[in-house]
Order: sequence, then C-alpha cells, then structure tokens
Amino acid sequence: MRLFPYPPPTKRAGRPSLLLGPWMLAWALISLAAVAAEAADSSTPPGRVVHIDGEPFEARLVARDAAGGWIFENDAGRHVVPADDLVRWGRPVEPSRGPVAVLVDGGVVPAEPVRIDDGHAVLDSDSLGNIRVPLESIAGLIFAWPAGHVEQDRLVDRLLQADGSSDRVLLANGDWLTGAVAAFDGRTLSVDNDGQPTSLPRDRVGAVVFNPALRLPPPAVETRTWIGLDDGARLLVERSAIEEGSLRIKPLVVSPADWKTDAARCVFVQPLTGRAVYLSDRADDGYRHVPFLDLAWPYRTDRNVLGGQFRANGDVYLKGLGMHSSSRLTYLLNEPVERFEAELAIDDRAEGGGSARYYVFVDRQRRLASDPVRGGDKPVPIRVDLTGAKRLDLVVDFGERADQLDYANWLDARLIQPKETPSGSEEPPGDDGPP
Repeated sequence: MRLFPYPPPTKRAGRPSLLLGPWMLAWALISLAAVAAEAADSSTPPGRVVHIDGEPFEARLVARDAAGGWIFENDAGRHVVPADDLVRWGRPVEPSRGPVAVLVDGGVVPAEPVRIDDGHAVLDSDSLGNIRVPLESIAGLIFAWPAGHVEQDRLVDRLLQADGSSDRVLLANGDWLTGAVAAFDGRTLSVDNDGQPTSLPRDRVGAVVFNPALRLPPPAVETRTWIGLDDGARLLVERSAIEEGSLRIKPLVVSPADWKTDAARCVFVQPLTGRAVYLSDRADDGYRHVPFLDLAWPYRTDRNVLGGQFRANGDVYLKGLGMHSSSRLTYLLNEPVERFEAELAIDDRAEGGGSARYYVFVDRQRRLASDPVRGGDKPVPIRVDLTGAKRLDLVVDFGERADQLDYANWLDARLIQPKETPSGSEEPPGDDGPP
C-alpha cells in the first residue's frame, strides 16, 4: 500500500539523496521560524488600544518616549499615543490564587508573605520578586483567597472599608481577633491581644486587617496610572518606564524605591490623569431612582450597582458608574468639554439576565437612545458630542423584563476635554482618525 501520491526518489548507490535533504532542511527551518515567532508573540500578547483621537486597534506595548507617550507596535508598524490621549490598553487580569496583599489605594498584589517585622511586610511576588512594603500602605493581607468573584470582592472591600484603631485578624473559622500584629515568620502570626501574646499557625489565619488609623493616604501627584500584570497584580503608579525589556514603576503609596519586572508581564494600562476625565471621580449634581416596586437603588462609582467589581462579557473594568433601572444621574458642565464616551453593558452578576435601555440627555435634549442592552451582550461603545453643553444626564430605563437584574454599567464613563495647543489655548474639536 502506497502512503504517498508520488513514488519516493531513488537513491543512487554511493551517493546521498540530493532531493530529500534540502527539502527537509527548508521544512525544518520554516518550522523553527514559526515556533520562534509563536514564542515571541506569546511573550508579548497584543491588547486593545483605546485612545481619544481615532478608532481602537490591537497592538503590543513596546516602550514609552521621552515625552511620556505610549509606543505600540503591530503589523502596520509603530504607533505613538500621547500620554494625555490614552484611555486604556489591554485588560486587567484577576488573581487566581492567594495570598493577596490589598493596598490602601485599592491596588492588589498576589504575593507570599515572607515576614512581618519593624513596621514592614516582606512579600514574595511572582512578577515583582521580593518587595518590602510599609504596613501603613497595606490595608490587609488575605491568606485564604476566596474561590468566587463575589466573595473576593466582598473581602477586599471589607479590608479597604475597615475602621477602628487596631489590627484585626480574621480566623479561618470566621471569628475575629483584635490586637496588634507583632510579627510573622512565614509560619506563625504573633498577635498581642491586650498584653496576652497569641501565636496563630498560618493555616488558622484567613486575613489580616492592619490598623486603619495608621494608614497613609495616597499622595497628591500630577499623574496616576493603573498598571496590571499577568499574575493579577494591579498597581496605581506615579510613574512608569519601559527600558530594555523591563518595566519600572513607582507605586503611589508603597515605597520611595521603584519596582521592576519583565515588560512582557504588563497586560493593562489605564491613565487617570489626561484628557479623559472619569465621571466616577467627580461629584454628581443630582440623582434620582424610581423603583419599579419599593426597592431603592443608589448608584455606585467604580463598582457595579451591587457593590462589586465591574465585569462584563468576562472582562474586568476599573472605572465607571453602576446604576439600576429606572434612574437618572446629572452632571453640570462648568468647563469646556468635547464629548462623552462610555461602554454600555449589563454586569455579569446578572448571569445573562437583565435588560435595560440607556439614554443620554444634553441640556435636557435627548442625544442618544440605545437599543435594549441585555445580559451577556458585548459592551456597546457610545460617543456623544458635548460641544458648548452645560448639563449632562445619564438615564437607565426598564428594558424587556421590568427591572429584573437590571445591573446597568456605564463602563469607563468619561468626559473628553479639548486638546490644548502649546500656547495653552484649546483646539477646536476634531477627529484625527486612526493611528
């Protein structure tokens, strides 16, 4: 039985085959090149670049220029997005396992606690290596990372929102122990409880909340950027640089020293100081919710309406507004604004349920009316012109099932400020097109 459509080349006595060798060599070289290209691509995965002037595009983050611009690369070449014009790149990754350090500014670092002493915690991070963090910058340590997103969000928020004037330890059985954390050596947590020393084996510790009264508030700085790494670390940084394959960052609340990691581990960037001004960082000028029956829903900033992390179509978002039908949120515009942008989605907490309609009113005139947005749909990007506007109203109304599971997200809801010229005057609104 012949396995090939053509007979194999005949081999002449005393001479090697000249046909088989070169073809096999060429095939081997092609295969090796493909493997090498695949390995290179896998080490620097592309992400979606959302910027102010132009359409989103897929590219890898490769560097920053001298002016702070973000340099991306794809098959079409290199693209430079000015520092003030980047909305986001990539997507945050969530921690898959603990322990997790929760920083006072909301950042998280999956890391193994090595020791606690002298007012510092030494953490062994997969992406950042050994880092030394002052306890005043840590809201708490979660030793037993919950399995579900809802439980994870609740525990993180519990640490961030804790009050009081002492350390507290959440035991594995759900009890709380109040005292002062004296030390941790990787195996045993030592707690001073009203003069009574208590030693807790690591497996009895669920989480530690460090004294909220001693927390250092994040400093006021000109630039703030969320940086996400592939192990689930998410850090608010004052500055960042990419040099010779390394990412160097200065965390906002942690340490005067920079942290360093492989640049390929960066999967997410979202500047908070630029032409995009997030509504969740502004005070509202009025909110009203009209219940379908009698349950009132407040709106949330940077959280879904239930209080958890934004998740839509499997992706995580850090900024936005969470509302419920039927409600109206008002902002007065006291400065020049070019437009309003957001992505509309029912939060994944609805588990495929929910249906809502979104409306945008500008100076009391309706400028946008969405089709029903249903649970499980991909986020719907919107853009509304605000040139000369003085008032912006965001409305969520009932969809197809009254108010059932209408966990309506305005993801990355933002106002776009006009571009300034070198003289400081404002440029007229315009679209420069894709990069």
